[in-house]
Amino acid sequence: MAIFFRHLVICILPFFFFNCFDYEESIIFTKGFTGTIEIKYEVPLKEDRKTSLIRHLPAQKEAIQNRLSQDLRKESSKVLDYDFVLLEKGQFIEPFFDYKARVSYKLEFKDITEYERFLPGNMIVKSKGKTITIRREFPSFTQDFLDNMSVGEKKIVNEISKLLKEGSLRFKVFFPTNTECISNKGYVGLGTLSYTYFLSDSLEENIGKVWEYKLRFY
Repeated sequence: MAIFFRHLVICILPFFFFNCFDYEESIIFTKGFTGTIEIKYEVPLKEDRKTSLIRHLPAQKEAIQNRLSQDLRKESSKVLDYDFVLLEKGQFIEPFFDYKARVSYKLEFKDITEYERFLPGNMIVKSKGKTITIRREFPSFTQDFLDNMSVGEKKIVNEISKLLKEGSLRFKVFFPTNTECISNKGYVGLGTLSYTYFLSDSLEENIGKVWEYKLRFY
């Protein structure tokens, strides 16, 4: 039982909060491997109306900058075009929290590998010549983990799955139109790639777990 609750905290609790926010990420390759990242999200706040309840999605610029300093391998990137908007009940549909914040900012990069630890999902970047491959793996339950649950534990997972039903993370990638793009998930258009990861997939074995795409620049 202790092992179960440890897994519950690690694997489930973050997704309970994920259902309480709206996350959108855009990676824009401007020339070769360089570019910018635009991040937007809504997060529930503590009573001070400033501090995010989600540790990995800070609401204040200083907190975002501190997290960058901790997660980036090289010298910390600067948070650009930061914007914070306080939302009160009536401006969003949420039965659990009184306040939320809409946060947005940009980051610049010369090497996207700098952000492997910062962006959601276990991210691995490989580059060779003019080709870059980005793999992002999102956590899910294993079948053995589900099979070994008690009846009571399975009921807990069933209730959590209801909370995850509407939750998702939205990703977009933009690149020069003469770039070749191959992706195992999402939609590839002229100069664009879009993919939505539904949090309910974390409860399904081998569904929506790995997103991998390859860009070849000319």
